[in-house]
Amino acid sequence: MKERIMNELKKVKFPEHTKDIVSLGIVEDVKINENGEVTVKGSLGIEDEAISQQLRSSIIQTLEKIEGVKKVNVKIEKKNIVPRIKHIIGTTSGKGGVGKTTVSVNIALALAKSGQRVGILDTDIYGPNVPKMMGIEEEAIRLNQEEKDKMLPVEKEGIKVFSIGNLIPKGTALIWRGPLIHKTVEQFLEDVSWGDLDFLVVDFPPGTGDAQLSMAQLTKVTGGLVVTTPQDVALTDAARAVDFFKKLKIPVLGVIENMSYFICPHCGKRVDIFSHGGGKKLSIQLSLPFLGEIPIDVDIRTGSDEGKPIVVGKPDSLGAKAFMNVAKKIIEEMKTLETL
Repeated sequence: MKERIMNELKKVKFPEHTKDIVSLGIVEDVKINENGEVTVKGSLGIEDEAISQQLRSSIIQTLEKIEGVKKVNVKIEKKNIVPRIKHIIGTTSGKGGVGKTTVSVNIALALAKSGQRVGILDTDIYGPNVPKMMGIEEEAIRLNQEEKDKMLPVEKEGIKVFSIGNLIPKGTALIWRGPLIHKTVEQFLEDVSWGDLDFLVVDFPPGTGDAQLSMAQLTKVTGGLVVTTPQDVALTDAARAVDFFKKLKIPVLGVIENMSYFICPHCGKRVDIFSHGGGKKLSIQLSLPFLGEIPIDVDIRTGSDEGKPIVVGKPDSLGAKAFMNVAKKIIEEMKTLETL
């Protein structure tokens, strides 16, 4: 009977998404007594009564159809697996190639330089680039000697960093389905000694997939950042990322326009290589804050390649100042959210 019930629960989808509640780890326990009474225990990382009620109704309707089931009880609790982290900020884009990881890393460093306690979590399982950009590719993950069941993040430039790139051999391809990604994201939160943080910047993979949904289900994501380049093809995908955050009840902190313009180092002339102003236009259309423009800067690229991001490598540069300005606005947006 229990196997039949679990199979039926796999048909219950998370609201407005294609993933089922079993693969997402929402279902924690199922019990059946001799009277045909079924009790389903689950947990959500988000505090949203509408979603919880929708899940309860779907579970009851699905299981009541099973022969022999007389009554269905559903208990869904809020689960906070990282209580010592004040704010979790998810950085995403609708597509790859817009410099999202570069933005995530430099924003994390800029927040730290602004006096915040910061960590960065790389959830791009298939393409973890954070270790290279932070210059920690050769660093192995170690166990916490005080908490043997937890792993220690790598500390660099005043922030704590954790990525699957430090757990697998360089160049290894991972071919995983959704349930494995969900479990991995859960371990990256629960089994890592993050300590007390003001901000955990989460570098999501491109698109709107498993890692983002798992993070939203496991814990409260305080806000989302959407990275785009100015051209129309990127803006369309960025709009999808905004919609994804909204469906998950994650407040969108704002839009960041990366590769916004180029200043020629020889003549000082400004060139809008990928057009300009699209990010601000998108923010106006969607009634979102516009957090700033990040220029195309050779130092940003070389800093990322050499493991010395521009915020710490060349703090007086135009690019570093742009990231510092974005970090300042993020802190201001967080203060606004806290007063609502």
